[in-house]
Amino acid sequence: MHALVLATVVAQATPPALTLSPASIQMNPAQQRVVGIGGATPPVQATLDQKLVNVVVSPDGTSLTITATQATGDDTLHVVDANGEHADLPVRVAFNAGTIVPQTSLTVTGNPVRADWLASQVTNLVTRLTKAMPGATVSIGNLSPVPAAPLPAGQGAQFVVPVQIAGNGRYFDQAGTTTVTVQSVALDSFAPALLFYDDDPEHVAQDGVLFRGSIVAGQPTRLYYYHDNAADPRMLVVALTSSSQDPTSVQLVQSQAGPNMDVMHVGHTVTKNFLLTKAQGEGVVVNLSQDDPYLLAAVPMALRQLVAGAVDLRVLSGGPVVVTVLALSAEGDPRSLLGGPVLLGDGHHRTGIFKIAGFGSDALTYTAGGPDATLVIGDTDPTPPSVDAAAAGHDYGDYGITHTIALTMNNPGASAFTAYLYFKPLAGPALANFLVGNQLIEVGCVRTPTPYQVTSFELPPGQTTRAVVQTMTDGGSFYPAQIGLTATPPQPTAPPVNAPDGCFPKPEASPPAG
Repeated sequence: MHALVLATVVAQATPPALTLSPASIQMNPAQQRVVGIGGATPPVQATLDQKLVNVVVSPDGTSLTITATQATGDDTLHVVDANGEHADLPVRVAFNAGTIVPQTSLTVTGNPVRADWLASQVTNLVTRLTKAMPGATVSIGNLSPVPAAPLPAGQGAQFVVPVQIAGNGRYFDQAGTTTVTVQSVALDSFAPALLFYDDDPEHVAQDGVLFRGSIVAGQPTRLYYYHDNAADPRMLVVALTSSSQDPTSVQLVQSQAGPNMDVMHVGHTVTKNFLLTKAQGEGVVVNLSQDDPYLLAAVPMALRQLVAGAVDLRVLSGGPVVVTVLALSAEGDPRSLLGGPVLLGDGHHRTGIFKIAGFGSDALTYTAGGPDATLVIGDTDPTPPSVDAAAAGHDYGDYGITHTIALTMNNPGASAFTAYLYFKPLAGPALANFLVGNQLIEVGCVRTPTPYQVTSFELPPGQTTRAVVQTMTDGGSFYPAQIGLTATPPQPTAPPVNAPDGCFPKPEASPPAG
């Protein structure tokens, strides 16, 4: 009994251990936090190893007020009371790795909007809006729910997109979601009247403006850009700006590819995706701010990597809208270059503003048993005329131009007849895409002036068969090229790249010395 009383008295006389709540803190620069102190006997003293933050102890010894400076790093706060009880508080001051937008909206066009295209646009939007610090890494997760069916005009949908921003030891990791509300609106299809052709200088060796043009309502325009990086890592940026006080909105139908050192692959990918996207009318509608440029593209390029893109732009309200293509160092601010002069070209004059209304509207008429019907595209004559007749720029090769070919195939005979549509390179290695109806057909890399099959048509006896074919010059491919209808079966497929008749045949081995 006496031992129990003695233990109780001793326990009551033992002061409680000094505790801190929370046991560690993470702060942004200039942020202030309050830490509770438990079990302390005043006065309480606080000291720091690095003096990374400022600390004030409350007079009653129950709390600490910690204020971060602009410095970042790690520190340890040592807290001691009048009885010598102590505790340590780890302190880390750093910036957040970035900012995740909790919710946003997206307006799209299309008839209807394909599920995979919609998913890519939602992901692109969240990527664009997620702001990361230099050196941080953004990871965009899968949409929920995953789009499974086309979205008709007039309907909407909502998606939740997981986002993570890794600080990689320099910043505080961030994790969250962005909710995207999508609305599909019905807009009529449109054809561009002008072409902004931007391939000069093709090899970018310094920061600056590569191209600049202005678009007004009622004059839809296509931008085609094609640049590789010839020096230090930099960004290729396509920016839209408007100084109009009226609300300005723009419809964008686009395809972009790269960065990649395989220039033919980049050019082929741009035209393939653009043909499909344009045929569906799939685009986004964006509202421009007077204070902030809209970055249509902001793509990092390492040495010798290429970025290319095709985009149809239509001003729906407000304007005019200035389109600027520029190159800048990886961590530069595009706004600092928007008003600068256009860089000098490389002397090839692959640049300018061209009239393309009606250009590329072609026709082939073929009669079974008659001569081949042929058409040459991408030659130097005809070529789209420049808006400025005195300008030196030209678009030899029809880069950025869609050729729509109306096929009329007559079979006056009494038996069915097979007609072949072919592609024949005339100037060197070329890839090609053809949209036949709603079917996309890709022609592999071909080099020799030989007809290669695109597709075939079965012509019923005594009837006329019609079809519409679209194609677009691939950036990185050599033009002109011939397109034709024939009764002679063409080569069914492209040869292997390294074959003797392939795009890039291996050099023949030298005979042994005799």
